[in-house]
Amino acid sequence: MKKEKARSLRRRLLAPLAITFALLWLGVVAILFHGEVEAVDSRVALARQQARDALEEYWQFYEDNRAKGAEDAGSILREQLSNTVLGRLDNMDGGLALLAREEETGEVFRSQIAWGYGHEAGVDQGQRWYLTFDQGLDREGQMELARWLIDHRNGWAYAVYPLGTEVDSGQSPYDGTWARVTGVQEVGHTLAVQKIELVHPDGTTELMVETDNQGADPVTLELKYMQVRSVLLPSWSSDGRDGYTDMERRLDNYLEANAILNRILADEDRAVIHSGGFALGTYNTNNYVLRYVAGQYQTAPYVLRTNWGTYLTLLVITALAALILSAKLSKKVTQPTEELCRQTEEGRCRADGPVRELNTLAAAFNAAQDKLEGQLERERDFTRSAAHELKTPLAVLRAHAESLREDIDPRKREEYLDVVLEESDRMAALVGSLLELSRLEAGVPLNVEVLELSALAEEAFDRLALPLEQKHITRSQTLEETWLAGDGEKLREILDNLASNALRHCKPGGTIRVELKKEKGLARLTVENEGEPIPEEDLPRLWEPFWRGDKSRSRDSGGTGLGLTIVRAAVLAHGGGCGVENRPGGPAFWITLPLDT
Repeated sequence: MKKEKARSLRRRLLAPLAITFALLWLGVVAILFHGEVEAVDSRVALARQQARDALEEYWQFYEDNRAKGAEDAGSILREQLSNTVLGRLDNMDGGLALLAREEETGEVFRSQIAWGYGHEAGVDQGQRWYLTFDQGLDREGQMELARWLIDHRNGWAYAVYPLGTEVDSGQSPYDGTWARVTGVQEVGHTLAVQKIELVHPDGTTELMVETDNQGADPVTLELKYMQVRSVLLPSWSSDGRDGYTDMERRLDNYLEANAILNRILADEDRAVIHSGGFALGTYNTNNYVLRYVAGQYQTAPYVLRTNWGTYLTLLVITALAALILSAKLSKKVTQPTEELCRQTEEGRCRADGPVRELNTLAAAFNAAQDKLEGQLERERDFTRSAAHELKTPLAVLRAHAESLREDIDPRKREEYLDVVLEESDRMAALVGSLLELSRLEAGVPLNVEVLELSALAEEAFDRLALPLEQKHITRSQTLEETWLAGDGEKLREILDNLASNALRHCKPGGTIRVELKKEKGLARLTVENEGEPIPEEDLPRLWEPFWRGDKSRSRDSGGTGLGLTIVRAAVLAHGGGCGVENRPGGPAFWITLPLDT
């Protein structure tokens, strides 16, 4: 597993806080975005219904005009449908398309992307001509016309007026430019435009638009008044080049809305294919009239475009809040942590800081430090004590060995040799005890077998029968038959040490009481001897190596000082415990061993 790179606590706190605030920001933005989407859908539904109501109204107007024999009834309807879709979904760069078809004649009337009208004599003077462009303009042609209109428009459309005409108060009069329009005449006074040229007062001409409309016998008109419109034009406050209005997307949506109507006319099973599209229509079986409103729009780009400032503001506020909060939190957490780190270098930590968990850690460190210092001190005491225990017999051995090199009395020689052997045996016993203690503390595996503990205890005290008799000591024992699994050699060593310790410290003529019983899954052995009580402050240290409560006591009377230490190590190796307490008659040593070891 790859090791994670260490980083400062402040950086580790900042990362989750940044993620949390980022998720919070995303959640708030998602809620706001969802609310805006629902608002947009509501506006779309309203625009759709208004367009449908207008379609029904204009169709009725068309039927009235036809009943009156109006030659331009169809042209008027087409212009009204085009005016209806203008500006309906502009805010979201969406597109609407309206369609009406009379089944009896098969004549179809549709809204236009680009359209216009004009008069040869002047404003609303003489015959009104209706201009259409869509059938001769592809996608690029629509965009070129829209861009030209944006650069030259003088309102919501591009218009030419007779010389000196004032349209609005304060507006400069028109210079008299007129339009030369060439196209194919259709039903009524509708002209499918092929080309429009603008003729300026100085006689120069300017090409406004040229289409791919085909047809025989083209007609050329000289229009003193003309207006040309396109649904792609942005609002008057925008030229469509500042990014607010996406004319490309708007054109795509208008083309898709018209494509929806084309699929409806072709009786395709699925008229609306893209998301954000809709088709709403009726088919009147009485007069065989088909009327449809189709639309296409993208909600997400519009919502993001119109609310990016709010989202960005929220992001900045969230980032500032994250930074400020992380700084405050990291300061409250890292300062105590850094202080704790400095204190650990000094070896002692305060456990009363402002952070509870760090106080717990400091207390644990202090406890571990105390334990380590205690262990080190015990190691030093052990080393000093071992050196002291070995120093005396070595000095005795050297003194007697030097004496033996001299010419001394044979009887003295024998006496000196006995001392050398005695000290050698003492040193061998001490070294053997040290090795035994080392093996026990190192966790050398035990030779486990099933044994009866009361028999082992009785044997240990039986071996001391003669010394007990010599000191006139009475033995009182209550031994319950107890079977357990353990190392026989180690258990015998435990019992021998407890027995010899009781013998050594029992007052002459006193009593040694031995009790073995079972309680709560444990075998409990207690050895009590009559004698002087042990000072309370010395009780915990009796199990330490070479510890003697009576500092003036000689090695002869006190043993090597490792007996009880070996007892404790052997008992712990069996999974048991040990202790000592003062009773009214004298000190009592006890051990517990698990019965299921």
